Amino acid sequence: MPSSAGDSRRHATRLVNGAVAGAVGKTVVSPLERVRLVGQTTRPDASALASARNVLAAEGWSGMWRGNGLAVARAASSKAILFAAQDALRVRVGHDFVAGSLAGVLATLLTYPLDLLRTRAAAAVSTASLGAVTASLMREGGGVRALYRGVGATAAGAVAFEGTRFGSFGWLQARSADWWLAPAINGTLASLLAGMVMYPNDTVRRRIQWHRGTETLSYLEAARALLCEGGVARLYRGGALYALKSVPSAAVQFGVYHGLKRLTGDVREA
Repeated sequence: MPSSAGDSRRHATRLVNGAVAGAVGKTVVSPLERVRLVGQTTRPDASALASARNVLAAEGWSGMWRGNGLAVARAASSKAILFAAQDALRVRVGHDFVAGSLAGVLATLLTYPLDLLRTRAAAAVSTASLGAVTASLMREGGGVRALYRGVGATAAGAVAFEGTRFGSFGWLQARSADWWLAPAINGTLASLLAGMVMYPNDTVRRRIQWHRGTETLSYLEAARALLCEGGVARLYRGGALYALKSVPSAAVQFGVYHGLKRLTGDVREA
């Protein structure tokens, strides 16, 4: 029983570590993410600077953190599940890519409504309350089921994104010296690789999430509409901002998570 109790404490600690890492990482890059979402969804022809000016003019500086409460709630819960599940699954399946993919799907399914509401709240340049955003979404989509609009595209993307990210991270870690900054650096590189490979999917899923109307936009319909707006380049709208915000965000997430593991004595690979 001692080992069972120890395992339970270790898993609980990893959940807390993941939550802290996710919350801090999101808050640090909130302004960049807000501008990126506005440009990616509602103002595809506007530059990042123009999008930032629109947000500041309509909402003031606090607008740069609009939706951050939801982002933090989602990131804290999602990263807690993601990092803890990936650590546990890696031991059982023996492969970082598979463990990351499974952990990504699990985290997505359990926290998706927060992701959808965050997109709706952050992408619109307005002062509508969270309650108003939620009510509007549920009216459009027929109740609670509207909170899972676009979950298929997000879950599928999570398989490839988290699999690639954790697979790359594991590969880099195995070839790195036991240095305290290694997880932050390797996590950043792995996140940039996975993010840019999967960025077109992120643009498509955001369009599905942003779509107004009673009928859910299909993946192909969303992709076709985006391509008609600006070709393949449209699918990468906001990619530079994504890369810019991913550096501090990923560094904080991986650095904080693995740093807290060291501080709590969780030095095992499991």
